[in-house]
Amino acid sequence: MAVKLQKETSPLATIALLAAVTTVTILVLYLGIPGTGFHGLRAGVHFDMEAGFEDARFMDNRLKCESNEALREVQAALQAVKPDYPVERVTVKLENYASGYKFAVRYVTYYAQRLNLGGEGKLFRRGAQVGDAELDREVKAKDEELEKAIRGALEKYFKSKGAQ
Repeated sequence: MAVKLQKETSPLATIALLAAVTTVTILVLYLGIPGTGFHGLRAGVHFDMEAGFEDARFMDNRLKCESNEALREVQAALQAVKPDYPVERVTVKLENYASGYKFAVRYVTYYAQRLNLGGEGKLFRRGAQVGDAELDREVKAKDEELEKAIRGALEKYFKSKGAQ
């Protein structure tokens, strides 16, 4: 049985292919992939991080409040702030206590990311605080806007049910 050898490829073609693959890989790592949650290694503020908070509203516990009704109010408020907000990822849970209602809210918010070369801590930072004052300030302002809308919607809902 004889083995037939293929024609040898040009070294320039091999180098060009290797350079193209390397360039595409570096671009994807730096810029990310559009339409996905991967934003690359670029510093900046991005949207789509899970967050939440719990709090209580002191009021007459005999008032009937439903989580689904409160959720609709919160979703409407978030869409007023950001029209393309993914409201299907928001949850509101109300619990009746002797002194009022406890509520837990989960929602999607902004986050910052940056590459931390030469600094202390992790090499790549992602979250509400990344050690860059400008990015941290921008994330905090945007998150506070969303949280203010959520708290305002819940307060409006509780008052519509008769809370003082």
